[in-house]
Amino acid sequence: MPASFVGIIILFVIALPWLPAFADRSGYYGVRVDLHAEPLPGASGQPLVPPDDGVDVVFFGFQQCGTVCPLQLVNLMELQRRLQGEPVRFVFVTLDPERDSTARLNEVMAGLGPHFVAVRPESGQQARQLASRYHDYAAVTGVGEAYDIEHSGHLHVVSRRGRRELLYTNPELDLDRVTEDLVRLLSELQMYPEYAHL
Repeated sequence: MPASFVGIIILFVIALPWLPAFADRSGYYGVRVDLHAEPLPGASGQPLVPPDDGVDVVFFGFQQCGTVCPLQLVNLMELQRRLQGEPVRFVFVTLDPERDSTARLNEVMAGLGPHFVAVRPESGQQARQLASRYHDYAAVTGVGEAYDIEHSGHLHVVSRRGRRELLYTNPELDLDRVTEDLVRLLSELQMYPEYAHL
């Protein structure tokens, strides 16, 4: 294989996390989207609705994940710190309800901060289907109790109108720019109330 071809592939792989931002002309760091957000099941059986004039930042993961989940949860904790006083909630949707009990999820969310909530679908299959409706990849690998779950680890910003507004596809985020995105989006949603609400 020619060295120039290998060099092009290496440059492409390095640039891959930033390509969506280059293609997006909205001025946002994240990818500005307008896509349906499948309702998430709340603890009371009613769909989880983002805060008034606010947004949910939705992340699909699982407690035994040792790769992208710890990094994204640290990102979300830092965003929570930076966005104190803003109507932003962080929603962790488990891809592994068989091993992630409600009690344990609630304990972990309480440890992360007051603006974290967990969603626990009834089964792993339902969790993966829900992730798929958000265009997230999730697949079980391995057999028996030692299985693992490969998943994409995207962050989805969802408004009260039931739409995904922003997408972050890489866990290595510039949190200053994500914070700016969220403040800007909240301002836009509050400026146009008919746009912000269902």
